[in-house]
Amino acid sequence: MKLILAWLFVALPLAWGVTQSVKKSLPLFGVESPPAATAPSK
Repeated sequence: MKLILAWLFVALPLAWGVTQSVKKSLPLFGVESPPAATAPSK
């Protein structure tokens, strides 16, 4: 159980960081990133 928690402690922030890096690098390769969800305007 400790091993699983230790891996999650490392893997979750790492996965988040990789995801953010990929999203920010997409424009460099000419790929449009999906629009961010926004609140409906009044």
